[in-house]
Amino acid sequence: MKISALIIEDHPIYRDALLVFMRHMLGDAMVAAVTSTEEALAQAQEHKALRLILLDLGLPGMNGVEAISSLRKNFTDVAIVVISASEDRREVDAALRAGAKAFISKAVSTEVMAEIVRKILARETLDSNWITLRGKQANKEEPLLALTPRQQETLTLLCQGLSNKEIGLRLELAEITVKMHVTSIFRVLNVVNRTQAVLAARRLGLYSPDQYD
Repeated sequence: MKISALIIEDHPIYRDALLVFMRHMLGDAMVAAVTSTEEALAQAQEHKALRLILLDLGLPGMNGVEAISSLRKNFTDVAIVVISASEDRREVDAALRAGAKAFISKAVSTEVMAEIVRKILARETLDSNWITLRGKQANKEEPLLALTPRQQETLTLLCQGLSNKEIGLRLELAEITVKMHVTSIFRVLNVVNRTQAVLAARRLGLYSPDQYD
């Protein structure tokens, strides 16, 4: 089966709505849906004719920037469009930097979404690659997050599972200094614990396990 568009969405109601929408545009036999990035990657060899992926950013398992990067490696020359409830500029910037063609709010009308999809399939230039319920937003290429180089090093080691004491030994810092860096990292990422920090770092493309294999 030569699928032209693949939907990656775990929410059954929204996934079904996207299927109806895309099949109306392209035909029933041209659109498929899966519930995770991992499932999409497992089917990469089956979809040689794929031209478009509609990706939910908040999937269970592999998501965010990590999902976009993996999909781009396995589905070359396929346009990835993020469909998300998030309007966090940090997530938008991270997704677009990772290679998404557009970032569309789940709240936009089907008419707006259809316009964007048609332009992308026709390889036309988009007026804006960030579209929300309020309209087209400017992508200003702002710095992603205000982390210092030392905080970035601390975050990487934190994501690798090191304790504050172990991070201090690795970076030759006092444990209290590491604790201060970790507190600052939590504040910047808007999280309250290490698990949330790791998830946020991977979602925003600040840490990828593949880089340190």
